[in-house]
Amino acid sequence: MRKTAGVIAGAIVSLALTGGAFAQQVSGQVGSGPPEDIFLEITLGTNGGGITLSQTEFRLAWGGYYRFNLQCPAAGVANEAGLSFSAPELWTNSHLRLVSVSDPASGFQEVPEINFHLQGLQLRMIDCEGLGAAARFSFFPMRRGTFPFVVLDDTVTPNVEVTGSFIVE
Repeated sequence: MRKTAGVIAGAIVSLALTGGAFAQQVSGQVGSGPPEDIFLEITLGTNGGGITLSQTEFRLAWGGYYRFNLQCPAAGVANEAGLSFSAPELWTNSHLRLVSVSDPASGFQEVPEINFHLQGLQLRMIDCEGLGAAARFSFFPMRRGTFPFVVLDDTVTPNVEVTGSFIVE
């Protein structure tokens, strides 16, 4: 009992001493303060010309606190099949906190958004459906490893798929 109390007290003191958010996340240390923003912008070529991603690899610290910002293009058929983003292995191995949807017209931080607070639920896919909106999710990666993500354009035949990865160190 005393050993458990000592471990808990040590963890509380450690968190109190580390204070505010770190510009660079430290692996194995649970993030505190606001999440570190990471961004992925998807663009579409003309006439089924393919998908371009602003980056295909994200290096994250194990236990860090991140907010992933997905910028969907304003292209495709609204309310129909479109571009989708999925990262099921990352989501399975992370603690998801918040999912948001917003209009990024004036910047990611200055616009109203709709927030979905998660606890014990699993995110499966983010589907853009022709809306030039931003989808965001905040999370703590809880396991190390390389976790693939897929961006799929199912508005063209054959479907176009682009992959990338989250590397949690």
